Amino acid sequence: MPESGWQQADLEDLVGKFLTERLEKVTANFLALASDDASMGRLLRKSIRYWLVDQARQTAVGAVRRAVEKVLADEQDFERVPSGEPGTGRWRLAGTAVGPWSGVIDDLVVAARVVPNVKIPKWSSTTRRPPMANRASIAAVIRAVLTAAEGSLEIAQLIEVFVARFPVVLDPATVPRLDATEFDAPDRAALTPEEQVIAVEEEINAAASAVSVVAMLSPQEREIVRHFGDIPAIQALLNCGRTQAYHQVKRLREKLAQLVGDSDDVRAVGLEVIRLCGGPASEE
Repeated sequence: MPESGWQQADLEDLVGKFLTERLEKVTANFLALASDDASMGRLLRKSIRYWLVDQARQTAVGAVRRAVEKVLADEQDFERVPSGEPGTGRWRLAGTAVGPWSGVIDDLVVAARVVPNVKIPKWSSTTRRPPMANRASIAAVIRAVLTAAEGSLEIAQLIEVFVARFPVVLDPATVPRLDATEFDAPDRAALTPEEQVIAVEEEINAAASAVSVVAMLSPQEREIVRHFGDIPAIQALLNCGRTQAYHQVKRLREKLAQLVGDSDDVRAVGLEVIRLCGGPASEE
């Protein structure tokens, strides 16, 4: 849905896209299956619904939903509430008999965010969406959320929690790629032409890796990175005590270590991540 709500032009674009992609197939269905206006209406509504489902599956939320649903279906820790019980069709921890949850979604988001050691696979594709986390981490977050809920959840509620927990996967940070001219190593003039080419390539690779890392950080995490080394500023940012601030910094450093990996340019990537987040890329 557009951020400003549906406008007439948006609806016209949507209808136009549907007709472009499905008109021929829908017409064939009408000719083969429709016997009167009522059946034609049912076929048209069904075709529109399936098309909208396909469109949703291509969105970021659709990708999150598919990932969560696959883990729910494959892991023995989770089960759907069977027919005849309160909350039929919802999800709950296996072996429990809890009723439908009806609390505040923010409480479940908090439970999702405190899950430790969430691992995010390294990702280099520029055409496919990056995974929000590995399978074990997704299962751990679901488990924590269902435990905190003490009740069964609709899939839409779980997806809402995941969207809040992994916002950058949905809307990656837009960070401009940097030109080689922006990288001026202090000893560049002393290098041979061949060495200068290699140095520029290495710096561009580090910058590209840093952009990918920053895209996997939440807005709050980027702010923490910006204030690395300034615990009072992080306390003010998070509205927490000194111990909790240190804990959050430690967790974020662990996450960054996982995202950056163990390549040869770890330090260069790390410094560039700090710079992209608004902090000084210094050696201090």
